Amino acid sequence: MPSTNAITNITDIDELFARIEEYLTPEQVAFVRKAYELAAKAHAAQTRKSGEPYIIHPIGVVSILVGLQMDDKTLAAAFLHDVVEDTQYDLDYIKQEFGDEVALLVDGVTKLGQIPLSTREEVQAENIRKMFIAMNEDVRVIIIKLCDRLHNMRTLQHMPPYKQREKSLETLEIYAPIAHRLGIRPIKEE
Repeated sequence: MPSTNAITNITDIDELFARIEEYLTPEQVAFVRKAYELAAKAHAAQTRKSGEPYIIHPIGVVSILVGLQMDDKTLAAAFLHDVVEDTQYDLDYIKQEFGDEVALLVDGVTKLGQIPLSTREEVQAENIRKMFIAMNEDVRVIIIKLCDRLHNMRTLQHMPPYKQREKSLETLEIYAPIAHRLGIRPIKEE
């Protein structure tokens, strides 16, 4: 994985695809664009707490991954990472349209986000356990999740103060050390 000194934050979709075209083949770019188009369609009616269109979030996550020059399957899964959880599209549809590999990545990221536990300690222990299991299946699941968390941290100001503290502490205690262990220093530092 190429190292980078700065994690990107591209919000313009044309600029993002121009960056993707710098290192992926035209066929791979078309595959990623297909995933973007589905994500944009699926999230069309949704907004973030900031009032921005929801698609800004997957674009932000993919932007970070492009800075790491991740492969087409990872970028497609990042565009689709909230589609199964938050829209009418299911994992079977993702598998049919994008293949087993992308479906595995999307499913892994979705499962990492579903932790219905009560205490902070239980949540942290379960988070760590699920991340180790996901790393065993495909480390790209964790990389997508790290980029997802980084983008959410960049927009944390739209959350209530107690959520800001909770997410910040969890990020420092769980996500930053994992980024460090994976050698993704810019994500760890940010």
